[in-house]
Formats: sequence, C-alpha cells, structure tokens
Amino acid sequence: MAETGRTDRYHHGNLRQTLMNNCLKLIEDKGVSGFTLREVARISGVSPAAPYHHFRNRTELLAAVAVMGFKMLDEAQRKASEQFDNPGHRLKALGKSYVMFAVNHKVYFHVMFRANPEPLRENDQVMNAAKQALRHLENTIRELHPETDEDNSRHIQVAVLACWSMVHGLASLWMDGPLKTMETGKLDIEELIDLTLGQAAAGRDF
Repeated sequence: MAETGRTDRYHHGNLRQTLMNNCLKLIEDKGVSGFTLREVARISGVSPAAPYHHFRNRTELLAAVAVMGFKMLDEAQRKASEQFDNPGHRLKALGKSYVMFAVNHKVYFHVMFRANPEPLRENDQVMNAAKQALRHLENTIRELHPETDEDNSRHIQVAVLACWSMVHGLASLWMDGPLKTMETGKLDIEELIDLTLGQAAAGRDF
C-alpha cells in the first residue's frame, strides 16, 4: 500500500523534483561524478527506468539542477537589486547576494559552475538561465557608466566580467578554505565583500 501511495504522488508531478532533490543529496555526499541515475532512482523509491521518463541521461538531470540554481540566483539578485536606487550601493548588494548564494547553496553552485561537462555547457536552457541571472549586474554596470552607448558596449562587458570574476573568486576562495586560513579570513565574509566591491564601485574603473 505504501508503494501505491508513493506512485500516486508521482503521478501528480512530484517525481521530477524528487529526482532533482535526491541528485543534490548524492552530489553533496559523493561529488558530481559519484552518482548515477540508477542510484537516484533507488533513493527516490522508484524503478531504475522511472527517471528516464523525465531525463534522458545524468547530464540532462544535472542541467535541470543547474537551471533551478540559476533561477534561485536570479531571484536573489533581483531582491538585492531592488534594495537600492544608487547603482554603487546596488553593486555591493549584488556582490554580497552572489557570494552568500554560493556559500548557502554550495551544491547548486557546484553544479552550476564546476560540474560543467561539455553537454551541460552547451545546454541552451542552462545558458539562458545564467544570462538571466547576470542581467542585474549588467544593468547596474550600465548605470555606473552612462556615457557608454549601445554601439560601444565592450567596456561594459569587460566591467561585468571583472565584477563577476571578483565575486565568483571570493565565493570560491571562501568555500574552498584559503581565505579562512589567511589573515583576510579573519574578516566576516560580508565585510570582505563590502570592502572589495566598495573600492570597485568608488573607482568605477574596472
């Protein structure tokens, strides 16, 4: 009877999300290379064939997790962006939001940026979700550089890349530990973001 109840829930559309959630659990325990669809099916309580109704292979499951992660990041960036009208203050808020998302959602962040098998990089849904999440940073950079027109936007793209690299590097160094063992690691992570992006916003020369 328990099995029947479980199947009924999946018929209502829960299996796809269940598979994604259990994929995240396995990655947290074993790493990206340490799980199979068969194992995801096993801990989800379904047959080995059941995941293939939603995902053709493990890369497609990883892509779905990455898209979900980018949507969560997009929402976090949107909320951060709405806090400030001043673009300099908004830049720091976006940076803090990005790093704290990485710190608080390490497994998602790993799948979004570190798993990265070739088919995942080429997935249109993943790429579109990533661009959507980064649009808040680009819009803010454009406000900081109102003199740059659409026909000469290379400087904007370089500035976006510089700021993105800065916060992504901070997130990675903090999560992987080096910053925590260095002198700067004595700073709170949010203080470190404020100091770093505060200088960038003040100088406006990325």
